[in-house]
Amino acid sequence: AKENLILENCYLRAEFNKLRNCHTEKMPVSARVLDIQSEVGELAKEVLKNTKYGTKEFVLSDDFELELGDVLYSLLSLADETGVDAEASLDRVLAKYKKRIENNDNMGSGR
Repeated sequence: AKENLILENCYLRAEFNKLRNCHTEKMPVSARVLDIQSEVGELAKEVLKNTKYGTKEFVLSDDFELELGDVLYSLLSLADETGVDAEASLDRVLAKYKKRIENNDNMGSGR
């Protein structure tokens, strides 16, 4: 299920990089984070285009899915290069949200 999906995507990302001979050297964490920020910006641009700057309802599109995939790829790359187990990290945050909801009826941090 969910666990297998994350692990499978990490594996596929690594295999893709090997086949394409790209990302063979580690990037600085700061560059990875900036890459993620850039990809999220592209995703936001797709939402703006899709909704005509908020004047229309959002409709799922192929371009949105591709941009979301870019964001996920970048996040998994950051996890891989920093030694973070993406699956375990997701499990921990879901447990944190569950506890917040049980205690506060709210997922937010309350900050």
